[in-house]
Amino acid sequence: MPKMSRTKTLKGHCTHCDGLLEFPAESTGMTMDCPLCGQPTELLLARPAEEPTIPRATIVWTLIAVLILGGGLVGAIIALKRAERLVQKKATKASVPSRTNAPAAQDPTAAMAFAISPITLEKVSGSSLVYAVGTLTNVTNRQRFGVKLELDLLNSGGQRIGAASDYQSIIEPNGQWNFRALVVDPKATASARLTKITEQQ
Repeated sequence: MPKMSRTKTLKGHCTHCDGLLEFPAESTGMTMDCPLCGQPTELLLARPAEEPTIPRATIVWTLIAVLILGGGLVGAIIALKRAERLVQKKATKASVPSRTNAPAAQDPTAAMAFAISPITLEKVSGSSLVYAVGTLTNVTNRQRFGVKLELDLLNSGGQRIGAASDYQSIIEPNGQWNFRALVVDPKATASARLTKITEQQ
């Protein structure tokens, strides 16, 4: 039996109604009336659906990876800035002496409600004795009992080289005490300063 020839058919779309048309391959490029809308249309092979060059899944995962990396980078920058601030704070604390470790010197006379005159070293004429002398004033309206003051003896360089003290049993309200603290160290010939006042309660 002779073989039957098969006519190859192609598919395309109407240029007017976009309806699907089937036509023989040899009719490609010819014009015919669309059997669906009746308008003349050119028989053209349907274009294959355009595929994106990069698969959509690849694009999505790439965007997710970029977002994760961006978030990690921002977090790293924030952590670095916090670390820098912490280091700066520690450096500032290290460079500034702590007030609790080195409290400011307080005037013992103000704390004890006394006032004191400048202290001088006085040498007794015809003797080798030296006294640290001055006046301590009770600035309250009550008697003060068992008052003792302590002095640091200084050399010409302002360095402490000894100590002296004196004692008064009673100081009347608003009264004065002319103290005389014996200087036993012969090297202490420059000056003296008050360091402490105590009182019996």
